[in-house]
Amino acid sequence: MDKLKRFHDRHLLLHPEPGSFSSEAQLARWSNKDLDPVPRSQKKWEWYHVGGFWIAEGFSVGQLQTASASVAVGLNPGLTLVAYLIGNLMVAVPCCASGYIGSKYSINFPVISRASFGLWGSYLPIIIRAAVGPIWYGIQSYLGSLGVQRMIEAIWPSFTTWHTSSIPASASIDAPGILSFTIFWLLSLPLLYLSIPTLRWLFLVKIVLVPFIWVALFTWALTAADGFGPLLTMPSKIENGLSVGYAFFYGITAASSSANTFSINMPDITRYAHNPRSSTLAQAVFLPVFLTLTSILGVTLAATSQVLYGQVLWNPLDMVKMWDNRAAKFFAGLIFAFVNMGNIISGNSVPFGNDVMALFPRYLTIRRGQYLCAILAFAICPWKIEASASRFLAFLNGYSIFLGPLAGVILTDYYIVRRMAHYNVYNLYKPQGIYWHWNGVNLRAVAAFLVGMLPQLPNLVYQIDPSATKLSRGYIDFTSMSWLEAVLFAAFSYYSLCRLLPFELRTEEEDKAAWAIEGSSPNSPPSADNDPEKSDSGENCFIPDCNIDELNQEMPSPLYESFMRYDDRFLLDRTGLTL
Repeated sequence: MDKLKRFHDRHLLLHPEPGSFSSEAQLARWSNKDLDPVPRSQKKWEWYHVGGFWIAEGFSVGQLQTASASVAVGLNPGLTLVAYLIGNLMVAVPCCASGYIGSKYSINFPVISRASFGLWGSYLPIIIRAAVGPIWYGIQSYLGSLGVQRMIEAIWPSFTTWHTSSIPASASIDAPGILSFTIFWLLSLPLLYLSIPTLRWLFLVKIVLVPFIWVALFTWALTAADGFGPLLTMPSKIENGLSVGYAFFYGITAASSSANTFSINMPDITRYAHNPRSSTLAQAVFLPVFLTLTSILGVTLAATSQVLYGQVLWNPLDMVKMWDNRAAKFFAGLIFAFVNMGNIISGNSVPFGNDVMALFPRYLTIRRGQYLCAILAFAICPWKIEASASRFLAFLNGYSIFLGPLAGVILTDYYIVRRMAHYNVYNLYKPQGIYWHWNGVNLRAVAAFLVGMLPQLPNLVYQIDPSATKLSRGYIDFTSMSWLEAVLFAAFSYYSLCRLLPFELRTEEEDKAAWAIEGSSPNSPPSADNDPEKSDSGENCFIPDCNIDELNQEMPSPLYESFMRYDDRFLLDRTGLTL
């Protein structure tokens, strides 16, 4: 037992470093070095790194496949492009909003969610988000493994028929597929050791490569299909009894679903960006532009496959498999394997690592969480999810009903309820602080989450198994915009509950972690007069033509301090005066 205890204490248990939050007894349960706010010296991401993230994330087999899936269920390619443009613009709003919070306060999603859900209540959004991490890691790994398989086939064409009958067809994968998946999975493990600041260099490499790849594939598709015109004039042949209009809405939801995890994920990345404004602007431009360009390429490739091969191949690597040019097949496989390997790290393992670290901060770091994500990703058999286009769309549309309400509650809490007032960062790690709410849980946030999620739940069951429940066509059509509806229902419910049941939004307690807030003095708590987005020349004062510096000189210090602590009704709380 003594040996086990020594092994536990030396190799499993994380020991606080001097100066970290976890070195304080009352905060040890709620933080570790990776969960602490990012020191300013480590915030090295520039706007082009954040923009490059979306270039890299946008171009992947999964993103191409998401767009192609709408064509596979019969939607006209032209309508699909419009649907995906709208969906990408729609999801860019919460991605930018959450990314701004992460960059401004240098904290990740699990810590941000504590403000709205409470320290214990934050486990709800953390677990919900963590559940999707290994699934996406597995899907992206499987898609990347198809690139490895194309490479091996280009070198040894006989690999296509290698032990193909050794695994039952019900497994949805053959021997070459499982071997390729294992190779890809093993090659990804060393990359999980990279820190997030280091990942920005990986994105820069992808920024250089992706435009050339996009142009090459797009040019080939147009040339092979004899122009772009026939692709957009293919008629819509909708399956599953949907009308064209509601199929269009499902396309919008599918587009947003491919990126809606980042509506809450982005703080995990942007907390390393030192300029909140420039990183937010970069997202606002790069996200919709490059995801839509990838959607255009995905739709074009899918429609081209119908022209060339007589069937819609919604996975582009299935089309690469049919190429006769072995060199082209090898390099196409190499490129898709490389881009997907980067995506599984930044988009899947990093968020999961942040989540499980927040659940078990005494034992898990981001890196340990990433390796746990990789193990779980192998165990879920992701090739099963890839068995058909309808299953893939059902998965994407379905899980958004859980992610949408989280985004609605968290963003409403900061931007509407708190009106972008500074977080007290130290209290986000402190039990019994201002964000403790009721026994560590904000019941308003939990109730709003349920209001946003429950109306969409029957449709999720129906999408997975239509025979499991009987729903009217009107209800099914109503929930075609499931993610947006979930966001709006939760946001409105949370705001209403906060108005009916108000709670303390601010505290006079000094923020010992004010150094983490961009623009705040390292030695003083955050306040309106040190907000980098508000100047000190007077525009933040509610008395016309006033100057803060002059008031500071002319007013006695106690009166000036009282004057600056006005609330939303402009009450001068310590003087008894009102405006």
